[in-house]
Amino acid sequence: MRFIVTGSNGFIGQSTCRRLTELGHDVIGVDDLSSGTPPNGVHGVQYHAHSVVDSDWFARLVKNTIPDAVLHLAAKPRVPYSVRNPLRSAEANVMGTLSVLNAILKSGLAERTRMVFASSSAVCGEASVLPTPEACPSNPQSPYALAKLHGEQWCNLFHRLYGLDAVSLRYFNVFGPGALFGGAYSTVLSAWPYALFVDPSYRPFLEGDGTQTRDFCFIDNVVDANIAAATRERGFAADVLNVGQGEAHSILEVKDVLEQVAGRELRLERRPPRAGDVAHTLADISRARQELGFEPSTDFCSQVERTVKWYRDGYPEMTSER
Repeated sequence: MRFIVTGSNGFIGQSTCRRLTELGHDVIGVDDLSSGTPPNGVHGVQYHAHSVVDSDWFARLVKNTIPDAVLHLAAKPRVPYSVRNPLRSAEANVMGTLSVLNAILKSGLAERTRMVFASSSAVCGEASVLPTPEACPSNPQSPYALAKLHGEQWCNLFHRLYGLDAVSLRYFNVFGPGALFGGAYSTVLSAWPYALFVDPSYRPFLEGDGTQTRDFCFIDNVVDANIAAATRERGFAADVLNVGQGEAHSILEVKDVLEQVAGRELRLERRPPRAGDVAHTLADISRARQELGFEPSTDFCSQVERTVKWYRDGYPEMTSER
């Protein structure tokens, strides 16, 4: 099968491209390098340095390559960035998604090429139900979250109007090896290992009191969901599916696990809660299990150990921190 992966140079994009090539698929990567990442280092990926917002260019790429699916992972996914820069965030995250959808339509492949859209648990906001099902009312608390909700709605509209085969995957707090500090998925599980193993001069911090909980989803689980969604024989009717591990850990628990793995104390500066943040996230993944056969691994300690090992032994030396 043949796939286009937008955001191919990002944390999730590179991991997805790598797995697809290992499975023998043809992969075309698209990334504008706006996050400062280097050219895609995944062997076998045909890489294009271009922005997906250029819909005419992207339509030509789709028409010329006739992919089985477009995995649209490109975005500016930082909540704090979107709060500071709502217009730029919307330009990338709303118009970028609409551009990809329009390109598939203009290529005449709406019923041939599947759209796999990377959405986010942020669309739920402060959910009233935990674990949170996809049907729970949306309550975005940031421009980033609102843009992801708009992306889901655009996928739904294109399905109803044009018959587009589309599915939106709501990622919950992705972490793991390859998540650069300061990058798009820079959670405490990247910032804190960075302070412990890469740059001792960096002063790590805790926003809020640490009792907030997150459904941290390991990168391998996210890649499994991406590939299952891209390769499923039966089409999608603009379905929305949660992609998490189905269990939650407090920020203070993350600190404890990291200290156990590192064998030393992690000293944190205390800061107020950040704007646009929510107190708790926990995914109801029953629909992903049903629709994708999704069965995530949930050995959190082992996942943290693998992340720490990458920060300790494999972190890139020439990374430009932000």
